[in-house]
Amino acid sequence: MEEITREFVQSKIQKRSPYIHKGNCGRVLIVAGGAGMTGAAVLAARAALRSGSGLVYVCTPKSNFPVVQILAPEAICVDWSKVSSRFASLEEDWSYDAIAFGPGMGTGGATRRMLKEILLSYDGPLVLDADGLNTLAGDNDLAGFVQGFNGRVVLTPHVGEARRLLAALGDEETASREDMVRVLSEGYGAIAVMKGAQTLVAQSQEETGIWRNTTGNPGMATAGSGDVLTGVIASLAGQGLSLWDAARAGVWLHGAAGDLAADDKGEYGMIAGDIVDHLPYAIKRLF
Repeated sequence: MEEITREFVQSKIQKRSPYIHKGNCGRVLIVAGGAGMTGAAVLAARAALRSGSGLVYVCTPKSNFPVVQILAPEAICVDWSKVSSRFASLEEDWSYDAIAFGPGMGTGGATRRMLKEILLSYDGPLVLDADGLNTLAGDNDLAGFVQGFNGRVVLTPHVGEARRLLAALGDEETASREDMVRVLSEGYGAIAVMKGAQTLVAQSQEETGIWRNTTGNPGMATAGSGDVLTGVIASLAGQGLSLWDAARAGVWLHGAAGDLAADDKGEYGMIAGDIVDHLPYAIKRLF
């Protein structure tokens, strides 16, 4: 098993050119946040911004727009009709450089329809988390669309979500986290991130083995921590890292920021927003 280390991340994240502009730093779309779950969208969006994204678009119900614009004023709120029009090439000639889908969305018909359209219309890096995973686990058609997706997908489940995804594949016997991440990556033809202590990352396309993270602490077991990771991975992919590199570097940075937050707040008192706030310092320490 390979380890994700500081040296590995330093080899993937480079100092910026003095001549870049925001359009060079990635346009990331965050599709997140149902009723009462605006925080999931905010955390993912702020994490993407703090990880270096030049432009972050948040697709969420219009009733959430005021909250997002207050808590993440740098983000751009868009409704689904505008996103769908872009997929249909009815607007500007650029596409999203990465998409994150699922935090706080619920598993209703609207979530399924949006995920289906993304899987059939988009061909870039796609991060599926939370209710994106739960929706996928309950729909064989969506599983087929993931397996045939023209871009690359990363699945970011915790153990409970992973068990539902495995059950949808007809596998209810796999027990170890190592076997779970391997079977998920192979079964869905995706990169799989098994969240938890020493987060594991695996992919299906190459014989690269399973990679184990070396950062993080128990204080990260708090609501919204996974939403932050989703934003970090999407941000790095949008900035040009391969999704495989973004997943591995993302879990390390997420854990490193969590370690800095624990040093500052303590493991009992830290919250997901503290991880976001420490992301810039985790990245700064790479150089």
